[in-house]
Amino acid sequence: MLLSSRFTLKLVVLSGLLLSVVACMPVFSQVKSETKVSGSKEDRDKSGLDTTIVYTARDSLVYDITEQTMELWGQASVRYEDMKLDAPKILVDYDTSVFDAFAAKDSLGKVTELPVFTDKEGAFEAESMKYNYATRRGRTVNVSSEIEEGYYTGANVKRLETGELYIRDGIYTTCPKEDPDFWFYGKDMKIIPNDKVVARPLVLYIRPKPFSWRLPAVPLVPLPFMFLPIKSERTSGFLIPKFGDDDRGVYFSNLGYFWAFNDYMDLRAEGDLAFNGSWRLGQRFRYKKRYLFDGYFQGEYERYILSHPDDPDYVDYGNWNFELVHHHRFDPTAKLDLNLYYQGGRRYYDVNSINPESIINEQANSYASFSKTFDEGKRSIAVGYQRSQDLRDDDLIQSVSASYFQQRVYPFRKDGTAQDDWRSRFSLTPSASANAEYATLDDLNFSDYDIDAGLRMAYKQDFGKGFSADFSQRVNLEARVDNNPVDEDRWGTKLELPFSINSTLFKYFNVNGSFNYYNYYVNSYVEKYYDDSLEEVVTKTIDDPSSFSVYSLDLDAQTRLYGTWYTPMLEDLIGVKALRHTIIPNLTFSYSPDFSGEGYDYYGTYIDSLNQPVRYNKYQDAIYSNIFEERSAVGISIQNLLQAKVKGKVTPEGKVTDDKILQLLSLSVSTSYNFAADSLRLAPLTFLATSNALAPNFLLRAGATHDIYSFDRVTGERIDKLNVNDRGGLLRFVQGFVNMSLSMKGKIGNSDMAKRRGAGGQAADGSDEDEEQMTAEKAIYKERYDRDFYRYVDNRLPWQLRLSLYLNSNRYDPLEPANTTVLLNTSAKVSLNKTWHLSLNTGYDIQEHELIYPQINLYGDFDCWDMNFQWVPTGEYSSYFFQIGIKAPHLQDIRFRQSGRLSEAS
Repeated sequence: MLLSSRFTLKLVVLSGLLLSVVACMPVFSQVKSETKVSGSKEDRDKSGLDTTIVYTARDSLVYDITEQTMELWGQASVRYEDMKLDAPKILVDYDTSVFDAFAAKDSLGKVTELPVFTDKEGAFEAESMKYNYATRRGRTVNVSSEIEEGYYTGANVKRLETGELYIRDGIYTTCPKEDPDFWFYGKDMKIIPNDKVVARPLVLYIRPKPFSWRLPAVPLVPLPFMFLPIKSERTSGFLIPKFGDDDRGVYFSNLGYFWAFNDYMDLRAEGDLAFNGSWRLGQRFRYKKRYLFDGYFQGEYERYILSHPDDPDYVDYGNWNFELVHHHRFDPTAKLDLNLYYQGGRRYYDVNSINPESIINEQANSYASFSKTFDEGKRSIAVGYQRSQDLRDDDLIQSVSASYFQQRVYPFRKDGTAQDDWRSRFSLTPSASANAEYATLDDLNFSDYDIDAGLRMAYKQDFGKGFSADFSQRVNLEARVDNNPVDEDRWGTKLELPFSINSTLFKYFNVNGSFNYYNYYVNSYVEKYYDDSLEEVVTKTIDDPSSFSVYSLDLDAQTRLYGTWYTPMLEDLIGVKALRHTIIPNLTFSYSPDFSGEGYDYYGTYIDSLNQPVRYNKYQDAIYSNIFEERSAVGISIQNLLQAKVKGKVTPEGKVTDDKILQLLSLSVSTSYNFAADSLRLAPLTFLATSNALAPNFLLRAGATHDIYSFDRVTGERIDKLNVNDRGGLLRFVQGFVNMSLSMKGKIGNSDMAKRRGAGGQAADGSDEDEEQMTAEKAIYKERYDRDFYRYVDNRLPWQLRLSLYLNSNRYDPLEPANTTVLLNTSAKVSLNKTWHLSLNTGYDIQEHELIYPQINLYGDFDCWDMNFQWVPTGEYSSYFFQIGIKAPHLQDIRFRQSGRLSEAS
């Protein structure tokens, strides 16, 4: 019976199709044929179609000739141009050019299969669809779809021929989960593909899943009207406003517009508005031309208000800043760099209102430079400008400089090649520079100018195997002018004639010597005398140009002594093939006559109130006043290096890496002895040590200064008496420091990565190629001032610990106890699971028992959105900062923030 029914149904359909061939031949030719029909407008039928409609159905097809309709049942499909409609049931109305698609439901009314509409704009599903293939407009009920920029659902959706969607009770999200972590809801929503989402009103919903359970949806940022850019490339449009709460109360930021003029220029104008009356206006203009120039200039004006005018802590500051950055490459030999920053007004320094790092960096710096090279880089000129403004007191220092440099020139070489002729080893190196500095300090203007020109003549001679010497004679002339509103103006010149020899003797000894001659010409000198009536020393400036000359002699010699110990036993145990001990002794000698003595007219004498002669420098207030005292000193330093040669490791590919040289220890000691001094001839001993022998990620530095002489028990000054003979030890402690840095990281649990690791989280093979290297000497404290460091969490690194201990102690005043400072800096990060990451960054003053800017950070990564909470529990800048943000690239500007001082929050 069932078979006969199906046969009868098919017979009816076949009969209808045959009749349609006779009665409606034009319609049949368009529906049945899969060959595109071409022709003029008159050749088309009344529907206006000029393209073939292709349809299929698994179960049946019913064509009503009278009503001009067709029903497709069971896996029905209709294709027209770039459009395709798949559904359990499709109704085609040729009179109205409309497709109707319906879902399949079971006996209980539950939807089991949904219609799917696909075109070049994307695909979507809905319980029912109505689509006009002539106008390319449609309407759907209970739709859900994916587009290139995200996903949307809606109770009622109207689709235009342009691809625009008008959605009633719409939901938009970029989260690919079936149960999304966040979404935007709009009563009336419009989606323009690859452009923007417009909603009225708009509510952002977040559905947290802190651990293994999901909390109810939380509405955030309800706005009466809003649009979201979903275009991946640059486009003009309104910025996404941000909402927050801080010391100013509730505020909106990022209010403005972005103009993308073209691919090479854009302009951003934006501002902030707080409910307490604070506001800010800012702009940024960027430009770029590939291979030629790029840059930007931006500026802002801000009015910052805190509290009520009647409150004692009322603050009302107005400030402005302007920044210009420009990089211009005129050609491969010339470039210009500008980085100018100007600031004015009064700024409210608060950890929540500005970049926290500016708390410790209270300067506004600018620079500009232009450089050009000639003759393939052999000659160059450079012009520079620098500006430094102290933001605390508005003191300003500016400088302008120019310089000329030329590589070594061999004037007697032919065609630039060396010959055996001795003249070919003679070279010249000219140089010149000029500098002008202007300063405004305490509302007083200072200026300083100097010009420098020099010529270096050099000659190199090889006397034989292991014997060579470089001779150098330099002539340098400098002129300086100093305009000082407090003291008298000064000017002067300096002629410098240094002669030096750098030689190698017997192949292993480096012996160097230099003779330095200086001649100064200054505009004035001073005379001093003791005035009995005033009972004070009177200094009188004599404006009479005069000159003086000084010279000095310096020698030094150095060599290296090596000792190597091959360690086959250690090679088998820990891979150390050999140990090498290097001793580097260095001997120096420096000499200068006593230019302060009676034999030279550079010092004067006056009789003080005790009728004692007092010597003084006559040129102490001149622009040049460096007059050498007698010195005949021998210095000695010995450096010890302990190094290890470690054999290479076998890579997973079976290759063996090269052997490595590791420095295990560096230890040096130095002092000097001045034969010309009448007392205290031996200088303090200085010790320095550096080692990372315990582990590559553990660095130890230490140093100390000890004096062999004792001190006066009343004044604390050094006296010419050995400390060991004055109730002390052989050496007297003066100052010392210890600096230790430790870095550790690794895995938690039994992950595959953890199985490859040994103690301390280090890779079992000692390599760390899959993770960022951590240098022990890297500064820790700056991490506290990076508010966005949490956004770069590495899930491969569940824990990380960095410690830095700095101890400094000194007894510069031996009458007082040692002044000791002990600081501990700590940075710890741990991934509690794939969602939660906790970090602590703080400094601790062990002597004062207080924390230094402690900061606790809790970061949650919820795949589609993230959350960060920062807390500074104590100290001057105790505060909190909370933020929720969307992770999709085109929605990263959507961030809900709230911050404030703890005292006010409480």
